[in-house]
Amino acid sequence: MRTRPRVVLPLLAACVVAFSAATACTDPAVLGGGPARIADPRSASAVAAWGAPLFVEQFDGKGVDLRNWWVYDSPNAAAFPRSAARATVAGGTLRLTGGFDAAGRDLSGGIASKTDLRYGRWEVRVRVERGDGYSGVVLLWPASGHWPTDGEIDLLEAINGNRQGASSFVHNGSNNHVAWHYLPGDYSQWHTIAVEWLPRSITFYLNGVPEWTVSAPSTAGAFSPIPSTSAMHLALQLDKGCTSAIPCRTSQTPATVTMYVDQVRIWAAPRQLTG
Repeated sequence: MRTRPRVVLPLLAACVVAFSAATACTDPAVLGGGPARIADPRSASAVAAWGAPLFVEQFDGKGVDLRNWWVYDSPNAAAFPRSAARATVAGGTLRLTGGFDAAGRDLSGGIASKTDLRYGRWEVRVRVERGDGYSGVVLLWPASGHWPTDGEIDLLEAINGNRQGASSFVHNGSNNHVAWHYLPGDYSQWHTIAVEWLPRSITFYLNGVPEWTVSAPSTAGAFSPIPSTSAMHLALQLDKGCTSAIPCRTSQTPATVTMYVDQVRIWAAPRQLTG
């Protein structure tokens, strides 16, 4: 679901800044070096036809690697203000944190991959702390910046403050055709979400298990819900709420709410799958 303006990468150069020092971790679930990365045999089976990943990010450094990622920095934006200081790395995880700064601005964070692909597989291990007022989002955004004409693929939108359930979306076309699917689960806990984008289908995976497929029509000349006109890149965002789609903060919302990402893997689609 398009609930926010997103950053178009050609315009990001002025927004990218050096990494700011990571804030101290206060979440017991990620203390002690981050979560163990345990290979899911179902996930291994799902990716067998794809070969080796083109890109793997495990966030094991001291900050966001600016060779591979753009960091959002638009703290004065009217909608979805973000600060580069809210995208940090510690304990083997990326942390995108929402909360008020010293000036009273409610800011969050986000990063976008510098790897643009037309067709491929993207996999992200993620969780989002509970708290109304912020939505954890994993999406593919067109490199062209032409939305909705060139499409959008939302692997995960965890809008509900209790993180019970989430949604996946596929947008395409100038009339913004939207397909939607509910994702069961508690997204305050770790889950691996993945998508395979191919010319005639988009398949979403939850913890290595196929969850939803959007297919191109079999009728010649019919509109296809599958984006095909632009390469796309991965974006990881914690979106500030109080919009028509994302609830506002409440008195029960913690001072800060953080989205954690443990690992990202990206595959280019092999020729035998794109036909």
